[in-house]
Amino acid sequence: MRMTEMSSPGSSGGRIRWTGMADKRKRDSSEKEKTITIILSILVALVLWAYVLGEVNPTTQQTIANVPVQLLNIQSLTARELAISGDGKYTVNVIIEGKRSDIMNITAQDIIAEADLFGWSKGENFVPVNVIAPESLKILEAKPAKVEVTIEDLVALSKPVEVIFRGNMPADTEEGAIEVKPAAIEITGARSEVEAVTSVQVTVEVADFSAEGSTVQVIASAVNYAGMPVENIKLSANYIQVFAKLLRVKEIPLSVSIVGELAEGLGAELSVPETIKIKGTKGVIDEITSIDAEPVDVTGVTGNGTVSVKVILPEGVELAKGYENIQAGVVVEQISTKVFEYAADEIVLEGLTAGKSVTIQIASVEVKVTGRIDIVDQLEKEDLILYIDTEELAEGIQNVTIKASHEVALHTVTILPEEVTIELLQTGQE
Repeated sequence: MRMTEMSSPGSSGGRIRWTGMADKRKRDSSEKEKTITIILSILVALVLWAYVLGEVNPTTQQTIANVPVQLLNIQSLTARELAISGDGKYTVNVIIEGKRSDIMNITAQDIIAEADLFGWSKGENFVPVNVIAPESLKILEAKPAKVEVTIEDLVALSKPVEVIFRGNMPADTEEGAIEVKPAAIEITGARSEVEAVTSVQVTVEVADFSAEGSTVQVIASAVNYAGMPVENIKLSANYIQVFAKLLRVKEIPLSVSIVGELAEGLGAELSVPETIKIKGTKGVIDEITSIDAEPVDVTGVTGNGTVSVKVILPEGVELAKGYENIQAGVVVEQISTKVFEYAADEIVLEGLTAGKSVTIQIASVEVKVTGRIDIVDQLEKEDLILYIDTEELAEGIQNVTIKASHEVALHTVTILPEEVTIELLQTGQE
């Protein structure tokens, strides 16, 4: 606050005049006027802007992104056995012009974009996109103006359905007795996509099956070599019914013989697994102690090689996993032959119990063996044991087969005669 001293007429002293308070009131009044002016200016601007928006409604432009393109006349391709490669999903960005009020609420769903495939041929095609907008709007541009559509041959291919079991399988157990309906599915689509399918798979849970068998319905999936689903194809059936049982697994001896003749002086040996694994219901599996395969015919074979072995499976029995394709190695080698003669009393009577006697009604038999030269040359008569199994024979005269056992590997052992007549008597002596 400022004070100024001044002299006053008619008085001997001076007077004091207060000027600071008046200056402050003037400044406050000026600031208020400025603030009011600013507020009024803003209000006027808003009113003018609202007027422009509501009354003047200027023309403006806007880009509508990702407008889906509808493909027309796809059926015309099908009629000519053609198909689109890929998912057939295309989008364009559309630039429109119109009054602001008309454009403000426009979305991609309000714009129609179409590409007509009628008359287009196999290969890569750039098909023009026709865009339709509400009448109040003008289409300025579509980006891209054309969509690239690859057209290929329409093909169909049948594939068997592969069942995949997921989950923990109990010990010594495998799935089996599998029935799949339908067993095969036809795949239809563009050639490149159909040919990419390596298999049609369904996945089932181990927990859904039992020894008695169960049926489940699952969705089929066409997959490529990497196990990934192949899209944009059509399956003749989307749902598959799978019946399966959980079967017992058992390892048993395998017997394989050779038939056929090779050139003079040559013989063949087989190299096959001594045992294989089979599976079946517990009641069936428990009764099987060994299994045979069909004889391997080596007629005309001139060198070493491999052949497939066909196992003779009883009803209700299957080969276990890993044994579906059994191979036998065939080794062709030079062979030698040797003949031995055995007297009747040199034939062992196996299973003959006390109180029984057997008479062989032949003086001797001849045994002809063939095998590798180095083995046969060292073979002695004592290396072969001839025997007759008498354990199950009844009393009386009957014809029986003489068998031979040996520890060395021989190609053939031929006994002549193959059968002999014997007489089995109950002597009554213990």
